[in-house]
Amino acid sequence: MDSKQELVECVKSLYAMGLTTSISGNHSIRFRNRWMWLTPSGIPRYKMRAGDLVGVDLRTGKASGRAKPSIELDMHRRIYNARNDINAIVHTHSPFTIGVSISAEFRHVIEEARIVVGQPAIITNRPSGSSELAKAVAAEFEKGAQAVIIKNHGVVAGGRNVHHARAVVESLEEWAKILIVSRVFGGVRDWLD
Repeated sequence: MDSKQELVECVKSLYAMGLTTSISGNHSIRFRNRWMWLTPSGIPRYKMRAGDLVGVDLRTGKASGRAKPSIELDMHRRIYNARNDINAIVHTHSPFTIGVSISAEFRHVIEEARIVVGQPAIITNRPSGSSELAKAVAAEFEKGAQAVIIKNHGVVAGGRNVHHARAVVESLEEWAKILIVSRVFGGVRDWLD
């Protein structure tokens, strides 16, 4: 399977898992160190094909393809330009992760999340597609974050490939679910840190 098809399969499975809606979230992979393949705007995630992906020059931001690129094009481009070790970006609207970020503290309760995610950066929201949001998210990746949680918006995860970036998002969502379940039973009593 080529990398474009792997990205499309990832997009479809994140939709099936409820981490995006049919038109929310955006995802990309680096291509030959100068380009990225980015998900388009307006195409339902469950119907997406490799041919729908938009090619974007990482230096200029110029897009090519049949579809309109995601409004978060600048955010993806800035992250790739800031971090040579990131080859894939997954941006979801993970409901449990967002819920915890706006109402509780993300402290470690599960070993896997500590290994896969580390400590996520949590930032306040800015308008979707704005230069302010792109700069704020990229700044956290420049500091070394593996994942950035944007309060009231979503999660941006970077990885060495699409499977790694996806694992970061999934680990965050599992972590958030455990925190929520623990609150139902009176709160966390055993932290990892």
